[in-house]
Amino acid sequence: MCYVIRVIFFMKKLVFLVLLICIGIGAWFLYSEIFTEQAQYTDKVTFQIIKGETVSQVADKLEKEHIIRNAWLFKKYLSFEKLDKEIREGQFEVSSPITLKRVIDSLSRPTQAELTITILPGWDLRDIADYFEKNGVVSSTDFLAVVGQSAYNYKTAREISPVVEGNWKVITDKPNFVSYDGYLAPDTYRIFKNASVKDIVEKLITQRESQFTDQMYKDIEKSGHSVFEILTMASILEREVRDTKDRKLVSDLFWRRYDQNWALQADSTVHYAVGKKGNVFTTAQDRDSLSPWNTYRYPGLPIGPISTPSLDSIMAAIYPETNDYWYFLTDKDGVVRYGKSLDEHNVNRNKYL
Repeated sequence: MCYVIRVIFFMKKLVFLVLLICIGIGAWFLYSEIFTEQAQYTDKVTFQIIKGETVSQVADKLEKEHIIRNAWLFKKYLSFEKLDKEIREGQFEVSSPITLKRVIDSLSRPTQAELTITILPGWDLRDIADYFEKNGVVSSTDFLAVVGQSAYNYKTAREISPVVEGNWKVITDKPNFVSYDGYLAPDTYRIFKNASVKDIVEKLITQRESQFTDQMYKDIEKSGHSVFEILTMASILEREVRDTKDRKLVSDLFWRRYDQNWALQADSTVHYAVGKKGNVFTTAQDRDSLSPWNTYRYPGLPIGPISTPSLDSIMAAIYPETNDYWYFLTDKDGVVRYGKSLDEHNVNRNKYL
């Protein structure tokens, strides 16, 4: 009996000893994997985290690029240190030794310089290209090679406009014969100083995508129009009138003209077609342009958007305010004058222009 007790006691000690050894080995393994083992032997490594990437995506990418040894341990250690909610976008640099701890410590220190860019509502791609080149962001040639040319009729030229690859709902019905005018959201952005043209364009389209809600898509479908038509109308409203109230009124006026197959006769579309700036009025020669963006010559909407509209103009295009006006003009002080008939419009022309 005493022998059995001694055996049991010995076995318990043995199990406890084995357990201690396993715990020790596990602790040593974790310590070495986190603090001493290197993913690669090099002076330094750099990596980039893109806005919107999850911790799992970052972990898998870093493991694939041999910047960390174990994606699972990377995620667990981030969670243990309560850093898994604070992953920042940016460019990061880790100097030797390339350990998991040093990689994680680097996440609080982005190294890449950033730029602030501001895209204004009403700009077209030519304006954005000029702005980028003047501010040393990217060359206008490189930018337009990605997004296409403003007022260029790819359809007549039998060409396909450039395509930016991405899974955006907002561009689903974009024809392949127009540029990305209208699809880049006006806003102020922070971008990496050495960001590629594609990265910048994707950021601007993603912002445009974020402006459209499920309800907006439903209301657009209910209106019988497409997202492309809404953006085209919004781009005209952006350049024609400034006030939210006026945009809603003019939106209804233009949609009724569209339904009646009338010419919209929007000066802004002619300016876009002929590349004219700084003058709200058009000449007879301008209005004779054969461009499909000339809404004096051709009824209905132009072939595509003429500017980058604000969300305010997009909302006005989706939700017009019903009225009885068929004509409008903007006087020298920027006040919009409406007319229910051509006679009223002519009176306004004589009085205010």
